[in-house]
Parts: sequence; structure tokens; C-alpha cells
Amino acid sequence: MKRQIYGIHHRISHKHMGNYLSETTWRYNRLDIENGTPMNALPAQSEGRLTYRELIA
Repeated sequence: MKRQIYGIHHRISHKHMGNYLSETTWRYNRLDIENGTPMNALPAQSEGRLTYRELIA
């Protein structure tokens, strides 16, 4: 978790701590998924830009 904070987020807020922990759990649970799986196609299937307001809603 410490590496994720320094490497990805740079700083965190207590308000979104649950979201940070959920993301860390999601990443850890997918360590065994190989490259080239359908998971890599997800960004290409997105429906455009995700705003901060939509993200935290």
C-alpha cells in the first residue's frame, strides 16, 4: 500500500481511503492474470471520459 501511495497517488485523503484500499485489493487479486486477457481490453471499451464528480458519486 505504501508503494502505491508514493508511486501512483502521491498523497491520499481520509475521505477516499476506502477507495484506495479497494483499488489495492483489486490489483492484488489480479496479479495472476496474464497479459493479453480480456482485462486489457477494458479501457478500449470505455464510453469516454470519466469526470471526478461521476467517479465519487
